Amino acid sequence: MFRVVYCPASIRAGRAGPVRERCRALMKLLLVEDNFDDADFLAASLRRHKVDDVALSHVATLRDATDQLKSHSFDVVLLDLHLPDGSGMECVDAVQAADPATPIVALSGKDDEEFALSILNKGVQDYLVKWEGQTRTILRAIRYAIERKRSEMRLNYLAQYDPLTEIPNRQYFHDQLEKATARARREGRKVALFFLDLDQFKIVNDTLGHNAGDRLLREMAQRLRGSTRAGDVIARLGGDEFAVLLEGIRGALDAEAVAQSILEMVAEPFHVEGREIEVTTSIGITIYPNDNSDTATLLKNADIAMYQAKEQGRNNFKFFTERMHEELLEYHNLENDIRDAISAELFSLVFQPKVNLITRKLQGLEALLRWNCPRRGNVSPVDFIPVAEQSGHIVPLGHWVLNEVCRTLNRWQAAGTPVVPVSINVSARQFQQADFHKRVANVLNHHAIAPDLIELELTEGLLMEDTDSAQRALQQFRDIGVRISIDDFGTGHSCLNYLRRFPIDVLKIDKSFVQDVTSCEDSSIIVEAIISLANSLRLDTVAEGVETREQMNFLIDRGCHVAQGFFFGQPLKERAVRPYLEDLIDDAAGFATARLDMSEIA
Repeated sequence: MFRVVYCPASIRAGRAGPVRERCRALMKLLLVEDNFDDADFLAASLRRHKVDDVALSHVATLRDATDQLKSHSFDVVLLDLHLPDGSGMECVDAVQAADPATPIVALSGKDDEEFALSILNKGVQDYLVKWEGQTRTILRAIRYAIERKRSEMRLNYLAQYDPLTEIPNRQYFHDQLEKATARARREGRKVALFFLDLDQFKIVNDTLGHNAGDRLLREMAQRLRGSTRAGDVIARLGGDEFAVLLEGIRGALDAEAVAQSILEMVAEPFHVEGREIEVTTSIGITIYPNDNSDTATLLKNADIAMYQAKEQGRNNFKFFTERMHEELLEYHNLENDIRDAISAELFSLVFQPKVNLITRKLQGLEALLRWNCPRRGNVSPVDFIPVAEQSGHIVPLGHWVLNEVCRTLNRWQAAGTPVVPVSINVSARQFQQADFHKRVANVLNHHAIAPDLIELELTEGLLMEDTDSAQRALQQFRDIGVRISIDDFGTGHSCLNYLRRFPIDVLKIDKSFVQDVTSCEDSSIIVEAIISLANSLRLDTVAEGVETREQMNFLIDRGCHVAQGFFFGQPLKERAVRPYLEDLIDDAAGFATARLDMSEIA
C-alpha cells in the first residue's frame, strides 16, 4: 500500500527534500510552504483521512523548490505565493522555469478572485485558499490539476509535434527558426535551412498503400535524426516534406557536408512491410544571413532551391540563388496567365500531318496546343507546358484539348469530310488520374466519336515510373478502343520486357535520332533497331522531325512508312487541313505530292 510520508524533523532543520522511503507512491506532491503549521496541518489531514496513495515532500523556500524540481520529478506542486524569497507571480515564474511540465496548485491565505484569474491565465492549474474545505476536496483539486496539466501538455504536444513521426511540426520549426536567426544575429553566426522532399513518394502510396507510406515517413524521420547533430532541429512540414535547421555553421561547405550525408542516408534501402524500397530525396538549402534575414523568405528560398534540385534530376541538393527567386516570380506570373487563358478559352489547336510515304496520303494528325497571350504574344509550348504540368493546370487544359479534337472531328464528319486518327499528347498528371479512362470515354460518347480516331501519346518515362499501374491503365484504354502511342521512343530508360507486355499500338521515333540518320552512324543504327523492334512486336512506327528528302528515303528503305515534320510543311490550322482530308475521297494526288515530287522517292 502507499502511504503519506511526512518528516517534520527535516523541515524544522531546514534540510527538507523528497523522502526516499521504499514505498510505491502513486502521486508525489511537493509542498512549498514557509508556514510549518500549515504544512503540519496538510500532512495530518492526509493521515487522518488515511490517504495512502500520496507521497508528500516539503520545502520552505522558493530556492529549495526549484532545486528539487530540477533534480526530482513530482506530479504536482502545492505553491504558497508568499515565501521568504519570492511572492505572487515571481513564485509561479520560478517554478515553471524549473519544470514547465509539472502542474501547479497555488495556495493563498485569502480569497482574491481577480488575482486567481490572473495566475490561472499564467498557466497555474488551480487556486486554493488554504486550507479551505475538506482534505478530500483538496485532493480532488490536486487530481484535477494533474489531469488539466496532462491535457494541456497533450494539446501543446499536438500543436508542436507531428503525431505520425513524433518529430516537430511546421509550427514548432517556424518558432525555432525565429529563435535561431535571433541568436545568430546577436552572435554574428550563420544558420542553414534545408527543405527536403522525397522523390516519387506518391508511387509508394499508390502501389503499397498509405500504411506503407506512413511507415516510410517514420523511418525517414529516424534516419534524419541519425544524420544530423544533437542540437539540430528536424521537422516534418507536411506530406513527404521535411526540414532541417543547422546552427553554428561556418558556411556553405558545412551545409554541403550535411546535405551529402542525408542523400547517402536516404539512398539506403528502406524495409517496409517485408519489401525493400529505394527512394531518394531532393534538398533545397538557404543560408542566413547570406540569402535573407526574414524567416518566411528563408523558407520560400529553401523551397525554391528544392524544386530546382528536382528539376535537375532529383537525388541532389541545390543552394538558393537570387536568380531562382526571379524565376519563381516569373513562374507564378506565367501560371496565373495560364489559368486566365483557360478560363477565357485563349488556347487553340493546330494539326501536324502524319504522311504515309507509300500511299502518298495523309494518314493521321497530331494535335498541338498554341497560345496567343494578349500580354505576352505567342507563347511557345516549350515555355508554358512545363508550368502547366507542374501547377496542375495541365489537367483542365488537357481535357479541353481532348474535347476540342473531338468537336473538330465531329464538324468534319458532319460536313461529309473523311477523317483520320488524331493523336493527343497526355501528361503525367492526366495519366495518373484514377478515372482518366472514364473521362476519355465520356468525351468520346458526348461527341459521338469512334474510339479508334483518337490516339493518346505517352512518353516511355511516364510508363516506366510505375509499370504495374501503367499496364492497368493502358489496358483500360485498350478496352475502350483508343490507340496508344509511345512518344519520343528511345530517349528514356525503356525495359523491353515491359514494352512487350504493354498494350500499345505505335512507337514514335524521336526527332533527335531521325535528324542525324544520314550523318551519324549511331543514330542510324538506333533508328533501324527501333523499326526492327516495332516490326517484331507488330507495332506501327512514326518518325518525327523529318526535314530532308534523304531522311525520308532512309526511313522508307528501312520499312518506316509514316512520318511527320517540316519537310511536309508547318502544322496547320483546322481550315487548312480539310483539303488534304478531301483528297482521301479518291485517288487524287495527296498531301505529300502537294509539297513533294513523290516520283523521285526511291
